[in-house]
Amino acid sequence: MILGVVMALASVTVLVTCRNDSNHSIRTITAETLAEKYRVSVEAARREFDGKELLVEGYVPKAVDGPKNDEGEGLILLGSEKKVNSEVQCWFTRYEAAEFGSIGPGSSITVKGVFNGEAGPVLKFCKLVKR
Repeated sequence: MILGVVMALASVTVLVTCRNDSNHSIRTITAETLAEKYRVSVEAARREFDGKELLVEGYVPKAVDGPKNDEGEGLILLGSEKKVNSEVQCWFTRYEAAEFGSIGPGSSITVKGVFNGEAGPVLKFCKLVKR
């Protein structure tokens, strides 16, 4: 009897957990805001964002630096048209190189990536969401 109750509770817990994970919302933030939060307090920004998937909107100030080989990653910077030094690094794999490679300086885009604040405001595993 007790085993049946425990198993039923475990099943409900698993269902609720799976349901919450599939419905999680991804936070949208501008590159300028993310870079500013990082500049003000690295520790606070890391507590808030590290390991989280974010949608980041920003301005592309420079040409995209594509992967150098099949193993490398490419880099695109996202910032603000008005503010210098408000950039977020966005790293992408060779599989996204064609999409990111067609973006020129002066574009405004939205990317999805996972924040890692170890060495600055950085997004890993970036994917282009909107041009």
